[in-house]
Amino acid sequence: MTEIKYIFPKQLQSVAALAFIAVLIVLLLILTVMGHMRNRKLKRTLEEQTAEKRILDKMCIDFTAVYYVELNTGSFEILHMNDGTNAKK
Repeated sequence: MTEIKYIFPKQLQSVAALAFIAVLIVLLLILTVMGHMRNRKLKRTLEEQTAEKRILDKMCIDFTAVYYVELNTGSFEILHMNDGTNAKK
């Protein structure tokens, strides 16, 4: 029968395995916390954009077109335009 020689004693191998498992658990916890933080940030951003969209939708009821105009550069962006208008042409 052959004898197996270990580089480290069996007790040190089990300690190393436990340390490795502990490190994996800590990394998993860190990733979970980071995921929750990112999720909260995305949720907050979505709520802000939804609120802005509601305001824009309320404004668009009364107007044929709504523009965002940057006065310093003279550029503009069409935020909403009714389908019945010919301004797109």
